[in-house]
Amino acid sequence: MEAYASFKRHVKDIHNAAAIVIEKQLLKKPVWPELRESDAGADGFKLEFPEPVIIWNAPMRGSSNSSARRAIVMDGCFYFKGDAFDKGNASLEVYGMSRPDGGCRLELLESMHFDIEANALHQSPFHPMFHVQFGKNHRWDIAHLQQRVAELARTDFDKVVIDRSIQMPTRDVRIPTPQMDYLSMLVMVVADFFCEKNSTHEVKAGFKRLIEKVASSRNAARVGQQARELEGRWAKHENDKLFGAVHWYQESCR
Repeated sequence: MEAYASFKRHVKDIHNAAAIVIEKQLLKKPVWPELRESDAGADGFKLEFPEPVIIWNAPMRGSSNSSARRAIVMDGCFYFKGDAFDKGNASLEVYGMSRPDGGCRLELLESMHFDIEANALHQSPFHPMFHVQFGKNHRWDIAHLQQRVAELARTDFDKVVIDRSIQMPTRDVRIPTPQMDYLSMLVMVVADFFCEKNSTHEVKAGFKRLIEKVASSRNAARVGQQARELEGRWAKHENDKLFGAVHWYQESCR
């Protein structure tokens, strides 16, 4: 459908805007997979990436002079009902990198999963409609990741080792967040890994363009059904002057 084709084109524009900032650090453009669309039955229409989004050889953070490098693995999907963004999720894994004996070893340092409650009007009890959970993100199996890493590291498949043994004892804690779809998560990653207060004018201007692309009305996922429900809850409580995470829970309705 044209609406989905238009959204996919805009996601490509957002990726291109992010690449301008990232390239200033890496001196190389990242490669972005294109969204794939499929019929999700009662859940509507789904757009997802056919392979993980990987930013290779990233710095520790925007202000770091360390030689330590990171592999940033991202993923996300979008569900639409008609032309309306209904739900979605996004995930992020950050790996430390080393190159023993001409191979490549990745060690998982951080893992998080951003979720959007599936039904705005019939929200699950005790679930914040937008939330993040740490340590809950293993969509891609090890073999798939090994193949992609071998290509990026220019080494043999059997010389790639991926250690995912990170311990997350608080993995079932759901922390309320804003609407963190994949595109919002991408903004966070670019800001924290590739920008800092002393960034060049080109980087600052590039990040501003990225923000503008994600906030544009052309981004059909910038406001979902849950966000509209949340806006309605704020309107009901306007005399309370309260802007807090309590409204993310369905129990806040009264």
